[in-house]
Amino acid sequence: MEGKAFVIMVLTGLCALPSCFPHQYHLVEELKNWTEAQSYCREKFTDLATVDNQEDMAKLHDITGIYHNGHVWIGLYDDINSWRWSLENKSYYGKGEAEFRMWASTKPSNLFTKTCAGMGTDAAWWDGRCNATFPFICYNGAIAAQDSSRFIFVNKSKTWTKAQSYCRERYTDLASVRNQAENDEIKTIIPQGTDAWIGLFRDSWKWSDGSATSITNWNTKNSEPKDNITEACGMSRVGKWETWLCSHRLFFVCYSAPLTKQVVRVKLTKTDSSVDMEDLKEAILQQMNQRLKDRGLSGDVKLRWVKQPDGKIFHKEEKEEEEESCNLI
Repeated sequence: MEGKAFVIMVLTGLCALPSCFPHQYHLVEELKNWTEAQSYCREKFTDLATVDNQEDMAKLHDITGIYHNGHVWIGLYDDINSWRWSLENKSYYGKGEAEFRMWASTKPSNLFTKTCAGMGTDAAWWDGRCNATFPFICYNGAIAAQDSSRFIFVNKSKTWTKAQSYCRERYTDLASVRNQAENDEIKTIIPQGTDAWIGLFRDSWKWSDGSATSITNWNTKNSEPKDNITEACGMSRVGKWETWLCSHRLFFVCYSAPLTKQVVRVKLTKTDSSVDMEDLKEAILQQMNQRLKDRGLSGDVKLRWVKQPDGKIFHKEEKEEEEESCNLI
């Protein structure tokens, strides 16, 4: 097992896999709010329009160009319900504890620019810009609860991300707050009149199909994306993206993935020439499927190896480094 773990392949062709399955876009000239448009696209096609690369960007611009000067929904939205803890160890949380919240009465603001959370001396939580600097609360999992507090107030002003790094380097992580008792305990270590980061944060812009926003095309001339809109959804206007309230009724663009078989050649580089690639074919396929899942394509794309005329999957290429190529479909 140790040898196989060492032989992690460089999947030189895999990172481009999504481009092998191009999106087909469909302009729907029916007025719907963003949620209604999403349901329609999922029922009739695959989902609201997602953009993975420049080729998708150009195709989306072409189809929205049919609707001159109009606004159309695409699959971009601000995920206001994605709050989660920096400490991801599921065994740390009992039933419902990962969902415990103590927001102040007017919080969270649901502005996409405010995606990190903190606590004040009133024990109420607030959401703020992650690049703002505050002291913070770390959690030290190495300390037993009966000995002393596992929560540490760090009186150093840092951004949320730098506070997270500090806590992970010196303790366990930024503090998770699992229940009322822990919230009360943390309140006692925050100096009066001070605000401090805790480990709660959320994602901002996502695509409707679950994939991350690896490419954007905001209309910067209009100061997009706007930071004063709650429950914001993304729309395209003559090729540039803007933010609007999701309740507006617009035409929209769906996408579908073509149901075709396509052969993709992948080059793999071995770090140990003694390993037989055929023995690792299932592990490699799992890695590829995970990469597709990370890009939101796992439901649309099925992979399998294609055997070559000699009955084998991998074919060795003579180069300075030992490489093997293969086909998958």
